[in-house]
Amino acid sequence: MKILNAIIHSFPIKLLLVHVKHNQFLLFYWAILFATVDGRFGKALGLPFLFLDPIYLGKVGFWGFLIIGVALAGFSMAFNITSYILDGFRFPFLGTLPKPFSHYCLNNGLIPLAFLAFYIHRVITFQLNVELYENTRIIFGLLGLLSGYVLMLSFLFLYFTRTNRDIQKVLSSKAVRIAKNPAKNYNAFEKLRRLKKKKVKVLYYFSLNLKIHSTRRYERYYDRIAILGIFKQNQRNAIVVEMLLLVVLIGLGVFQTSPLFQIPAASSAILLMTMIVMATGALSYWLRSWVVTTVIGLFILANILTSEFNLGYEYPAYGLDYSGPKTEYSLEVVEDLASPEAIDKSKAHWIQMLENWKAKTGEVKPRMTLIAVSGGGQRSALWTVNVLKHADSVSKGNLMKETFLITGASGGLIGAAFFRDLYWEKRDLQSEEHLDEIGQELLNPLIFSLLINDIFYKAKHFESGGQVYKRERGYEFESNLSNNLEGQLDRPISAYQKAEFNGEIPALLVSPLITNDGRKLNISPQPVAFLNLGPNGESITQGVDFRALMKGKQPDSLRFLTALRMSATFPYVTPTITLPTDPPIQIADAGISDNYGVVDALVFVNVFKEWILENTSEVVLLTIRDSDKNEALGPVESKNFLERALSPIRSAYQSWDKVQTIKNDQFFELTKAGMGNHLRRLEFEYTNADDASDRASLSWRLTEIEKQNILNAIHQKKNQKVLYRYSKAVSIQ
Repeated sequence: MKILNAIIHSFPIKLLLVHVKHNQFLLFYWAILFATVDGRFGKALGLPFLFLDPIYLGKVGFWGFLIIGVALAGFSMAFNITSYILDGFRFPFLGTLPKPFSHYCLNNGLIPLAFLAFYIHRVITFQLNVELYENTRIIFGLLGLLSGYVLMLSFLFLYFTRTNRDIQKVLSSKAVRIAKNPAKNYNAFEKLRRLKKKKVKVLYYFSLNLKIHSTRRYERYYDRIAILGIFKQNQRNAIVVEMLLLVVLIGLGVFQTSPLFQIPAASSAILLMTMIVMATGALSYWLRSWVVTTVIGLFILANILTSEFNLGYEYPAYGLDYSGPKTEYSLEVVEDLASPEAIDKSKAHWIQMLENWKAKTGEVKPRMTLIAVSGGGQRSALWTVNVLKHADSVSKGNLMKETFLITGASGGLIGAAFFRDLYWEKRDLQSEEHLDEIGQELLNPLIFSLLINDIFYKAKHFESGGQVYKRERGYEFESNLSNNLEGQLDRPISAYQKAEFNGEIPALLVSPLITNDGRKLNISPQPVAFLNLGPNGESITQGVDFRALMKGKQPDSLRFLTALRMSATFPYVTPTITLPTDPPIQIADAGISDNYGVVDALVFVNVFKEWILENTSEVVLLTIRDSDKNEALGPVESKNFLERALSPIRSAYQSWDKVQTIKNDQFFELTKAGMGNHLRRLEFEYTNADDASDRASLSWRLTEIEKQNILNAIHQKKNQKVLYRYSKAVSIQ
């Protein structure tokens, strides 16, 4: 019982209890780190990978982990500084010790050390079982982590040792002698009175030589007001450290063009959290019980100001001209762009495209292939390229020649566009290096730019289409994607106009969503007003022709990578683009409207049905899904209170994919009724035959085991059956 009582009243345990009672906000940040590293927070976005497999200078290794270790040690020290300032006065015995802050950090190390141990465990497990690294590589990375952690702690402790005063120096200073003047120190005595009331009982503590000592050895011999002076001196040190962090973050943003300054995104996140922790602690110290009210008030004020004065940065579409008067966007304009005259003109244009494509095939009645790909981040991009690679192989290299139109959303459309570019430039479509290129990660530079550049100051600029834009995470996404693909796709949309029109390459339609009214923004180098033609031959204005709408804003200069990014606007990761219109149009992911590209492909078939029936032998709709179409229904799991409260929202979100699938199937059957056996559909599906939990994440960062999982899915029985059916179809002409 005596031992238990000693443990309960030991300094480390008492500090932990004080955090639980008074410093929930500090524990919240640690909870985020624990949950992220454990894969329970941000897994769908790939955030855990940024911590478990940090990339620096293009590879995972010693230096990336060393930077993580430095950032983590800084965060741990911020935790110590903040809690010391807020709660150090509760432990007066600290002021009697030499190096009081060092003693506090040592005894406050339960949470930081627990996280470090847990982090190391997760890194070993992840890199061994998921990334399949060798033991020596893992050990080398962990050495970097521990080296960075120890070096940073040593530097910070040296700083605080040099700048903090012990009790003897405080007692001998002039400041303390002045503090003994009652006329000038009513405030000090008032704090002393509060200190006595809020003092926490502690019997034992760990000394710097890791021995256990009693807290009653010295405290009664010292002046309590002098002890208060010991606690107050750390405020200045905390401000210095915070200002240094701010300079580091801004400096990283200014020099982000240099690979040397592009630190792992996880370390950027930790540095930002460090600043937030110290700022929150400072507010809590200065405002005390008013802190929550003040923060809410500031939030409301900021919300009002940003709304009233239209503050905030609007992310542009690269290539468009944002100077001069804005383009009107209204119902009248939308209807005018979808007028019968505009539709007839675009139909005539596409009829000529069809004739050119037919002549290019050299056949009287060629087979027409339409490719519809689904969204799903890098998972879908890699899956799409792999499926097209195999389909091209069984068609003896004729897949792109027979394909007239490609539709889809998000990552799948990026993969299909990449494959089309490879065909256009006569690259080897069967080369495995293209799978490696499309599978290279994009998440780290994105998150780094978000945390370092976008939140603070966008210092750098770049030029596109004769226009100058600020460099932000949208540019980083496009730039890194272009680098990964060796410059493929880095063209204005006008570069594809002639090749598409002449039938040299398939036409490709990008259709992100306009959030203002729910219509599609149809982006193509060709006029596409015909997509607004309904089954009865009347206009239904379900989309807007981008080039017609942006006439006068150099729409042909739109960067093709930007168009693809519009279709892949991943929430919070890639920024929402705003067009130069009045009112401003904001663009959302194409997957919200049609995540599989089936609707646009079938609209095309219905509009040009007569020409297709007369001039082709058949139409093959090749759909590439990144999900199981007929997912088995599992048992209903029990839900806690929070899960029940969020169930309606979660259910609606999860059902949206299935709703789209059902509607697409209905539309296909209606179209097939008018086309008969002239239309057939072949579907490839990415599923995990073994365990659904091993399914690749919806992210722009894939692990090695996820890549293998995606590539191996083509060998599953149902996908092999589809591939066989396609090979039989193309062998008959």
